[in-house]
Amino acid sequence: MARSFLQVAATEEVASPLRVVQIEGLVVLKIIKHCKEFSPSLVTGQLLGLDVGSVLELTNCFPFPIGEEDEEIESDGANYQLEMMRCLREVNVDNNTVGWSVSFILS
Repeated sequence: MARSFLQVAATEEVASPLRVVQIEGLVVLKIIKHCKEFSPSLVTGQLLGLDVGSVLELTNCFPFPIGEEDEEIESDGANYQLEMMRCLREVNVDNNTVGWSVSFILS
């Protein structure tokens, strides 16, 4: 029996709001390392993990490359991000994007 969109939407489970963010030590160390390498510049990266119920688990991250030209970064950034996600999937690492980090360390 076919159901209408409204019937399907009415039976969809409502996602529980996130109440806890759990960050693996590896993620914190990688962010700190990336910040120190390029201090005092602003750095960015991608946060990976899972959301399980009301818990967001940050299990891994990787930095975005920093280049001299803004145009170069934009064109290469998307390819770099896709290649990293493919590589992580191949070695069976959580590769669900859960956010992006923007960080800097004051000297």
